[in-house]
Amino acid sequence: MCLSTAYEVGPSGDKMICDRVTNISVEGDSVKLTTLLGQQTLVKGSLKDVDLNKNVIRIEAKQ
Repeated sequence: MCLSTAYEVGPSGDKMICDRVTNISVEGDSVKLTTLLGQQTLVKGSLKDVDLNKNVIRIEAKQ
């Protein structure tokens, strides 16, 4: 099973949001991340990129 780590992209660099992400869904102007344990995190922003080789999800947050 491949689990990913999600990061918020910002001017000062990438900041980790959560790890062990198993599901990503886009809901309007937000990205919903679900972890292995079922915890959900809603991030206002847009999906910037996903690297499946490195298991990295990058989200560009909206202020």
